[in-house]
Amino acid sequence: MARFLSRRGFLITGAALGGTALVAAVGGVGYLATVDVDGLHGHLDGERAALNAFLIIQSDGRVVVNVPRTEMGQGIHTGLAMVVAEELDIPFDDRITVEFPTEAHPAYSVWFNMLQIRPEEASGPVVWVGRRVLGQLGFIATGASGSTMGMWHPMRVAGASARHMLLAAAAARLDVPAAELATGDGFVRHVSSGQRLSYGELAREAALLPPPDRPALKPASEWRIIGRSQPRVDLPAKVRGEPVFGMDIALPDMVHAAIRHAPVFGAKVGRVVNEAEVRAAPGVRDVAVIDGQKVAVVAASWWNAEQAAWLLNIEWTKTDADGVSSTEMSARLRSALASTTPYEHIDDGDADSVITNASTVLEADFTVPFLPHACMEPINATVFVRDDLTAEAWVSSQSPMAVRQGVARGAGLAGVEPTSVTCNITMNGGAFGRRSDQDVVAEASFLAARHRGRPLQLIWSREEDIARGLFRSHAAARLRAALGPDGLPVAYDALVATQSVIESVASRNLPVNPGPDGDRISVEGLDKLHYAIPNRRIRSQHVPSHMPIHFWRSNGFSFNTFFTESFIDECALAAKADPLAYRRALLRGSPRHLAVLNRAAELAKWGTPMAPGRGRGIAIEECYRSIVAQVAEVTVAADGEVRVDRVFCAIDAGLVINPDAVIAQMEGGISFGVTTALMSAISLDAGAVVESNFHDFPMQRLANAPAIEVAIVDSGLPPGGAGEPGIVPVAGAIANAIHAATGRRIRSLPLAVTETVDERRTRTVLPPVAT
Repeated sequence: MARFLSRRGFLITGAALGGTALVAAVGGVGYLATVDVDGLHGHLDGERAALNAFLIIQSDGRVVVNVPRTEMGQGIHTGLAMVVAEELDIPFDDRITVEFPTEAHPAYSVWFNMLQIRPEEASGPVVWVGRRVLGQLGFIATGASGSTMGMWHPMRVAGASARHMLLAAAAARLDVPAAELATGDGFVRHVSSGQRLSYGELAREAALLPPPDRPALKPASEWRIIGRSQPRVDLPAKVRGEPVFGMDIALPDMVHAAIRHAPVFGAKVGRVVNEAEVRAAPGVRDVAVIDGQKVAVVAASWWNAEQAAWLLNIEWTKTDADGVSSTEMSARLRSALASTTPYEHIDDGDADSVITNASTVLEADFTVPFLPHACMEPINATVFVRDDLTAEAWVSSQSPMAVRQGVARGAGLAGVEPTSVTCNITMNGGAFGRRSDQDVVAEASFLAARHRGRPLQLIWSREEDIARGLFRSHAAARLRAALGPDGLPVAYDALVATQSVIESVASRNLPVNPGPDGDRISVEGLDKLHYAIPNRRIRSQHVPSHMPIHFWRSNGFSFNTFFTESFIDECALAAKADPLAYRRALLRGSPRHLAVLNRAAELAKWGTPMAPGRGRGIAIEECYRSIVAQVAEVTVAADGEVRVDRVFCAIDAGLVINPDAVIAQMEGGISFGVTTALMSAISLDAGAVVESNFHDFPMQRLANAPAIEVAIVDSGLPPGGAGEPGIVPVAGAIANAIHAATGRRIRSLPLAVTETVDERRTRTVLPPVAT
């Protein structure tokens, strides 16, 4: 059962309240009643008629759908526009365009993510207050695979409300009862007389009418758009190279900046030894120390700035982490697994006692390394602080609220308080959680405030992004299970040691910090509640480090599912059972999960013979209100080279609005997951990150990418998430396939080591056997 307010939601909500006018936000029920959380009232905007906060109809009948979520390649602008088009009763064609509104309208708030209550199920006084408080704060963000889950119902209502307003306007114009009218293809028709009026003709009148209290929604039997694959609204422009990403922003008189962060996180700038030399480099306008922690070079072009930044000779202050290595970090994780005071998240039954007294007990330790986000579009921001102290920002961000806060924060460090901030969210070249932080915006704003009157664009180099950015935490887990006479677990105990993402994010971005204990994100994927295990205990131990940790695609699921699904295979092996049959037995009380598992196995033709050196592995997880199962097929050559040949994926994401988009998200997530499973690791030496670019932090390439087949399983439930579930089971499925092919159980990621081929590390080989 979902909690009303998750720990993460409480943290973000409380932090936002701490940074806003709290008295105004919660100044009484009367005030909160005025907060428009539905956004269904219309108004005129010049030549455009806004029928509500989500929908604009122009005089020529063209429809603009406002989707207040960042398009990061996940197709959310298409999916949510489809919902509006369905209820508005218009074709999904080139008459529809999508815009990203950035104003802090309460209807755009991510209250679903905070309250963890589906919009179609939201009711009661606590939810009523929570929606309005969060709406007043203007917290708009894209993440946690929650865009469709949180927005599909409000946007469906918005489309239906607008259609009813158009019907009412047509009834008044034609002087007939609305019940005699019908809609279709962008027109309102009076069937008996044959008269018709276009939406464009009616829009201005309709926008001034009151919206219906509870507009009737189309029954699913009448849907013509939802559930049918539609072409993405942004695809034609992308083919033409027209979309503007953050790095594409080019403004008159713009100056450019490059930046250098400390090689060891936590160090400060002692001094810039050769500042005069750098200032004299071609095109250089400024050398600036930001908040005592980083040094930026401002120049006429980014290349001038970056070349000058390479000249910088910076003396950094000493830190306690100067001697830290990956070996020491691993030792800290192992030590934490022996903690006597971990935080207890779940204690159902008496797992510890059952395991202590059982005759068959399995125990295994697993580890994963730190990882960067490595977005294909480097981290960047463009900020313009004008002479009148108004500011404008162009950022490929996941949150306009984070952009505004970042601009205010950075300008404040330069002694400037912007009177207003206009926020422009560009297309994102990958985000994975990384672009929800304020860091690059604050840095660009500080520099822009120093150079008022000219826009400034800051771009991090790839080296800064990989080695000096934000990371997913390393983690280790100790899993234990007691097996009963039938070989199935009767008790399960999981302890994960990792760095709290909530504590790290809060320390950088928010005015309050609840501390690390009990971070639910740390144990995502450990509980395995869908498996029928009568006794279970789930615990976590925070392992602090100097590394800045951030939200990362699928967060705790990205490592905990690798731990747990590998371990389930080990339990099956101990029970001398087939891994698929073993999971089927564990899912005897979870028919929805079992259906997904069976579909993945059916796709892969599980049980058919495989040649020597080849193997299949299976894994399943429930995450983001979706269930995904995957079967990986691998080939391991005689010299240890590993190739993932095929991945079969079945997903139950509830109601699927655009099947093509869900399939694409699974394909992208699987490719992301294969990279992570086989190749990705960040290592430390003398406190600093060793890796610096794609030559030593390799990516999956098309030449060795697996074939992927995806099946969608329909459960009839409301929509679940699709942006992150695709990555979640991959590593476990591949690890289990490697074991099936070789008999080797690898309990650490990456599963292979990479070797140089044609000057790039792309060949993946099984790691040496530990001695």
